[in-house]
Amino acid sequence: MTLESHLMDSLVEGLFLFDTQARLVRINPAGERILGRSWKSVTNEDAEEVFSGNPELGEMVKASLNENRAVVHSGLTMPGPEGRTINLSVSVSPIQEPDGTVVGAALLVRDETILRDIDRAYRRADQLATFGVLNLGMAHEIKNPLGGIKGATQLLGSELEPDSPMMEYCEVILREVGRIDGLLETLLAAVPRGELRTTEINIHEILDEIVNLLELSEEADGLTFLRVYDPSLPTLHGDRNGLLQVFLNLFKNAVEASEPGGEITVKTQVPVGGPVGTPSAPWSGARGRFLEVVVTDDGHGFDLDIKEYTTPFVTTKSKGVGLGLAISEQIVHNHGGYLVLDNRDEGGALVRVYLPLNSG
Repeated sequence: MTLESHLMDSLVEGLFLFDTQARLVRINPAGERILGRSWKSVTNEDAEEVFSGNPELGEMVKASLNENRAVVHSGLTMPGPEGRTINLSVSVSPIQEPDGTVVGAALLVRDETILRDIDRAYRRADQLATFGVLNLGMAHEIKNPLGGIKGATQLLGSELEPDSPMMEYCEVILREVGRIDGLLETLLAAVPRGELRTTEINIHEILDEIVNLLELSEEADGLTFLRVYDPSLPTLHGDRNGLLQVFLNLFKNAVEASEPGGEITVKTQVPVGGPVGTPSAPWSGARGRFLEVVVTDDGHGFDLDIKEYTTPFVTTKSKGVGLGLAISEQIVHNHGGYLVLDNRDEGGALVRVYLPLNSG
């Protein structure tokens, strides 16, 4: 691999190289991600075909070639993969021989949306580390006196007559102690203690198990579940119970957000050009190493600042304590993956889960 190839593949910006006829001859992995298409599928396409979502980009390439000048533009938008709009800053320059002959054009596309997501992902990584330490410390500190309360209450109950009115209060205490203990176990489950115990997993089996369960539930009555699977995906190594918890939570959120007659879609694929919104640059280093699970619904979407949804104890639901997404993100992070939240332009939520594939 040449230095030039390493340079192109390492860029966070999308790089598109065109010949003198404005036909695409080369694209880097970041460019593939912006288009949501592979290099092979767009090679030799006209610039305006390549950027059919915003013809202005193709016109800029042709203007640069025809007028032998650089063109810079910001504030552009283009439909991105999975129904999200991406904000772009672009520059295009003619490629010249030493004698000034124009032999092509180079278009550099800066995805402002993804740079925002990268910054958010870095900050989330720090928060997750803090969250994990707090989980362990808080849970252990609470569990000790909680055990004392439970033991004392059981002892008190054994001293009471079965028909004593105080027996009901003892039962209330024990029930609430059990609820708090369950919450603490949920917190601790998201924090790796020692090496993560993993087995070989077919992600489609986990998704099918959850979808089949929800299709029979009363809460999902009237909803349609669509499965768009890539059958060529290899297996991965992971904690089966942990991943079940992650996807069950994501699907339950989608069900709760959907109206009767709504549609929930789960899609699996190997992402083109690397994970979106993750700090794992260069993008090409991730190509082929991650699988992506996309869960979408046509509900009301995320109505707070999206980053708040994975903050512990933040919730918009009348019931719940706001730990579902926070714990899901922690479990995914424990697997070396990423969880990315977004809203679809046409309405509804979009959640991406990236998990590393088995190597070798």
